[in-house]
Amino acid sequence: MKTITLYITRTFLLTFVATLVVLVFVMSLGAIFKVTDYLARGAPWRPVLAIFLNGLPRALPEAVPISMLIAALLTFGRLSADGEITAMRACGLSSWQIMASPLAISIVMAIACIYVNNVAMPLGHYNQRLAIAQLGRESPLKLLEEGRFVQDFPGYTVYVGSKKGDRLKDIRIYETRKGGLNREVRAKTGIVYITTNDEDDVELSIDLFDVKIDPLTDDQPWPGFIGQYSVKIANLSQRRPYHKKETDLFFGELVDGIRNPVKFFPQMEGKDMSVPAMTMAVEMNKRLVLALSCVAFVLLGVPLGIRAHRKESSAGVAMSLLIMFGFYLFVIVAETLAKRPECRPDLIAWLPLLVCAELGYILLKRMN
Repeated sequence: MKTITLYITRTFLLTFVATLVVLVFVMSLGAIFKVTDYLARGAPWRPVLAIFLNGLPRALPEAVPISMLIAALLTFGRLSADGEITAMRACGLSSWQIMASPLAISIVMAIACIYVNNVAMPLGHYNQRLAIAQLGRESPLKLLEEGRFVQDFPGYTVYVGSKKGDRLKDIRIYETRKGGLNREVRAKTGIVYITTNDEDDVELSIDLFDVKIDPLTDDQPWPGFIGQYSVKIANLSQRRPYHKKETDLFFGELVDGIRNPVKFFPQMEGKDMSVPAMTMAVEMNKRLVLALSCVAFVLLGVPLGIRAHRKESSAGVAMSLLIMFGFYLFVIVAETLAKRPECRPDLIAWLPLLVCAELGYILLKRMN
């Protein structure tokens, strides 16, 4: 039994490590091209290296679960095709005993992924964005992210439902002034552009269309409707502050933000906080789902690999891609529905994990 366990463990780990190295390299190609571009522009190498290294943890949450799935399919597919699974069963071993070591490895990797997802990745992402901001290379238009409440502009919190180039849709701007007007500006569409004023200051402005302003002015504290309205939200000649986004928050900060979103979005006090709270809830649940998917993928990959009964790696990779496509489809849907809290997208993210675990358990039970 000990010899068989060591044999399966060694085979599984070698396949897992090889797959992980390849996937991390492929997922890091974008960062490599970005680093090359920075160096070509004459940027100092130390902050550029910091940008690259801090970006590496972002590849692990997706690469580790995929590697576990591919390793399970390839390892047990080959063992089954060579008749080794049949020989193990003839020795009296059950399917649970055969897959015990890969399952234990998946549990260890799930714990490691929880740490990476909730500590290393947020810290790396935050430090990376700070390094980019210091280099002054980040386009201000990129700060207007879809489905996010952006607080990088002094006195404004900006939300954009969708963006295509400089065209925006479903826009909300929460304006805060010291000792003055606090108001909400909503618009169906908008256009972003950059202008230069008489003092040679470069400003980021948005032309809004079909606009509702509440309150209209200090002297008219009621809602008003305007066909077109322009807002200057940033002076790009000045250093912009960087506020943490959902992806920069640790697990405890996300929990705190879900319970008290006003703490992270003080400009929106008194407004509907369901959307930012749900955005943080989806981010938190997504991290947990990606980490625990290591275990679910092994539970599903082992019986599928045995039933596939194929030596070819192409068959295992193809099955892995199909499973991952269905899995991440639900995760993407959950992130898309974050602006519709009534659909409970935080729970939708758990559906593929539960389906994979249940299906794997049923297949293993039938095999026994």
